[in-house]
Amino acid sequence: MFLKAAFKNASVFVQLLMILAVIAFGFLFSIFLASLLIISKFGISPEIIITIQQNLFDYPDLIRGIQFLQTLGIFLLPAVICAWLFSDNYKEYLRIDQPIRLSVAVWTVISMIVVVPFLNWTYFLNQQMVFPESLKGLENWIKESEAAAERVTDLILDTKNISTIIFNILIVCVIAGVSEEFMFRGLLQTFLEKAVRNPHLAVWTVAILFSAIHLQFYGFITRMLLGAWLGYLMYYTKTIWIPVLAHFINNFISVGMYYSFRNTPDEMQKIDAIGTGSTWWLAIASLALFFFCFSQIRKTTVP
Repeated sequence: MFLKAAFKNASVFVQLLMILAVIAFGFLFSIFLASLLIISKFGISPEIIITIQQNLFDYPDLIRGIQFLQTLGIFLLPAVICAWLFSDNYKEYLRIDQPIRLSVAVWTVISMIVVVPFLNWTYFLNQQMVFPESLKGLENWIKESEAAAERVTDLILDTKNISTIIFNILIVCVIAGVSEEFMFRGLLQTFLEKAVRNPHLAVWTVAILFSAIHLQFYGFITRMLLGAWLGYLMYYTKTIWIPVLAHFINNFISVGMYYSFRNTPDEMQKIDAIGTGSTWWLAIASLALFFFCFSQIRKTTVP
């Protein structure tokens, strides 16, 4: 079949270049599809295109569509293409052909719930980081970028329409969970495990990349730790679907909390603060419960 396993025996460097090239292709392809989406909705008039570019935040439905296309184009499509080029069996390469055990799935869901106070604590610590005076310009740029990203997220989620809420859950929880896990754990972690022959180095390297790609410095530590957990889930369970499940639960908790408390921001802040300040002990208890869940998963998966 066309180019199947064409780069299976290529060097690590060549495969890495291919990964970067395919991601670039996916990015450009998503831009092309986004352009078609804009044209189909508003026509091809230059004036309209300029108006949309200058007032993009006035078009939340368009932003949702673009987000959907970018997620597929940058993460899911390149992962599948590279797995096809690097292996005789792309499903085996991405670990999508392995079933999941119900007990492992249950402990995974529980782990993502009980770890929340500990993650709140790490996020709180990350927020306390201050740049030296010489890097204040960089610090201000990071804060402005993160504020803009948060504004986009709020714009995507801000709706009372049930069908739009379902679509948001599909994009943020399902599509993002599947696509990002296919890219980071399915493709990159598998690639690095084969390249460096050290699964722990592969897990943590991909976790750092996973956090960095979100471009949110003040949540970097939290997202890196989450990425490491997702990596170890795939390492121990040998299936991509368990980290996909964990990723889905993490995002679903965030989206669910947004819709549950968007009219009571003070209550939301109280929940986000669980595990910090006077409730620091909950972070410790959270971590202990998390490691208990981890031990149960290892008992099931490690002979």
